[in-house]
Amino acid sequence: MKIGILTYHQSVNNGAVVQAYSLSKRIKNDFPHADVKIIDYRMPCVDEGYSYTLKSFYKGATLRSFLGKSKLLLKDPDYLKRMRKRTEVFNSVLNVLPLTEKVINDNGTDELVKYVNSNFDILIVGSDAIWNYVSRGFPSAYLPDKKVTVKKLSYAASCYGMDFFTRSDIEKTAIKEALNDFSFIGVRDDATKDFVRWSESGTQPFHTCDPTVFLDVKDLPIDENDLREKLRKRGFDFSRPSIGIMGTPQMFNMIKSLYGSNYQIVALYNYIKGADVNLYDLTPYEWAYVFRFFKVSFTTFFHGTLLSLRNGTPVVCIELETEFAKKHTPKTLDVLTRLGFADWYFKTDYVSLNFDAIKKKADSFLENDYKNKILTAMDKEAESFIVFKKTLENIIRTMEK
Repeated sequence: MKIGILTYHQSVNNGAVVQAYSLSKRIKNDFPHADVKIIDYRMPCVDEGYSYTLKSFYKGATLRSFLGKSKLLLKDPDYLKRMRKRTEVFNSVLNVLPLTEKVINDNGTDELVKYVNSNFDILIVGSDAIWNYVSRGFPSAYLPDKKVTVKKLSYAASCYGMDFFTRSDIEKTAIKEALNDFSFIGVRDDATKDFVRWSESGTQPFHTCDPTVFLDVKDLPIDENDLREKLRKRGFDFSRPSIGIMGTPQMFNMIKSLYGSNYQIVALYNYIKGADVNLYDLTPYEWAYVFRFFKVSFTTFFHGTLLSLRNGTPVVCIELETEFAKKHTPKTLDVLTRLGFADWYFKTDYVSLNFDAIKKKADSFLENDYKNKILTAMDKEAESFIVFKKTLENIIRTMEK
């Protein structure tokens, strides 16, 4: 049985890589006789955004964005250099994923459709915000229609960030027809359930957790001793209690004002001037593991939240104000609510709004051990994989008769 997974594995984004790794590994573990591959589908129009040359940085810029980008480079001359380094690190570990030998470089879907139909028995679409097709265009490879003739299932798919209520009737009809051709629709969040219902598809959506929820952090492709040595060279002091942050300079300033020099402040992914340690170019797998070295994490990131929790580290999650979140439950609040941790989510201006509440919650995290509570909640949420697994078992059993 040949199973193909179509997801955002190639995005220069820690969470995108780790969720792809976790899902492919889980399916292979649960279905050991299946040949499980992540389809190495790349869109040149997306990939060019990861080159971080001066030319690509300014490409297509309006006068306003040109001035904004120029201001950024004047303020932070090493920005493009760091981004190129991070992209280089990502590319160096992509081969850890079980990728297809064939790489499909196509902004369209014709070549992909032919490849899927010729090489796989089952196509699994997901996880991540694959059904937000604004930047990649429509028709979307991640909403395959009847041209893809193999069995199709989605796992933890999300439309997050796309205001689907404003999409055209033509798109709505095409989405409905595509979803009706799925054997199973697994979605990551309630907003995507709303998306499926909005399309008027007759196929019922089921909640399925993001794959990082069931990631086995003890079985990541890293060596802990090597990682510890790497962190030491970056200035990480393992004798000091640490706070991890994934966010903005404003977030850093708030944490610094709360805890001064009592804690080592470690910035992940985004470079933060003034942080005690900056870890902007860890591999996705190192990043997924490093949260265990913190007493608490502060973040605005969805996968940053989940990977901190998967390591048993509590999280103060800060709301991002987006147009999508004004109409739908924010994705991080969605998952924290499922876990029973909705009160770990805060709206703030980093100066006064909810400042005391954030400190009270963070103090509780710093003074108490939440690890067992967190891991129990994560394991409970991971049970949402079962409905997908049973469906896939039945499909394979039927196909093998």
